Amino acid sequence: MGPPLPVAVRLGDGLILRGHEWSRDGPPVLFVHDLGDDLDAWGPVTARVADHGFRVISLELRGHGLSDGRRDAGRVLPDLMLALAEVTASFGPVALVTYGSVTDALLFIDAECGAPVHVMVTPLPRERAPIDWRTTLPSTRLVLRGAMNEAVTDHVNFIYPRMRGQNLQVTGASDRAGPALLVDQPQMVEHMVMFLRRYLTGYHLSWIADHAEQIEALRAECETGARTETTRHTGGS
Repeated sequence: MGPPLPVAVRLGDGLILRGHEWSRDGPPVLFVHDLGDDLDAWGPVTARVADHGFRVISLELRGHGLSDGRRDAGRVLPDLMLALAEVTASFGPVALVTYGSVTDALLFIDAECGAPVHVMVTPLPRERAPIDWRTTLPSTRLVLRGAMNEAVTDHVNFIYPRMRGQNLQVTGASDRAGPALLVDQPQMVEHMVMFLRRYLTGYHLSWIADHAEQIEALRAECETGARTETTRHTGGS
């Protein structure tokens, strides 16, 4: 399969988040890096997930990489919500995948926000006010962590019993964190893929069924445009 394409998501407030998209026909998965990193931090992980047939979109947070604006930890959740509104309008419900301190934002996102399924890789706490668990939302979440990483283990042991919804956890014999864990423990990516197939696919198929007419019309429009372009270049009538 080919390399990813550059993508730009214009948020409702006009700011643009940039990244890469692996265009596939499967369910959409939105990858978001941790604060201080950029999409390159995922290494081979995003391409490996795309190779399993998922439409993978990897975005950079505001002020990170090529995205607009200044870095602002307080804008992570609002920006994710705005990005979800744009992505789901085109591709339907998505799975959110992130790591480190940004994983806390996923506790306030659910199916109504467009992301019914989450993957939290080695969650770590953010340096801010404690989580108000009364305002968190239920979702279906997979937590991936290295069993020998003490900071991650302590945080997961604290948040996991308090997380609302259906939650699963997979551990690996590693002290790595973030995407480095997934590279060190490649079976973790397989667990992620199986989780996405089981819990995201149903949402995706339901969305396709509900939008069948629009999808068919768009496909026909694209095919007509492609034929017109071919005719123009070959000099046909």
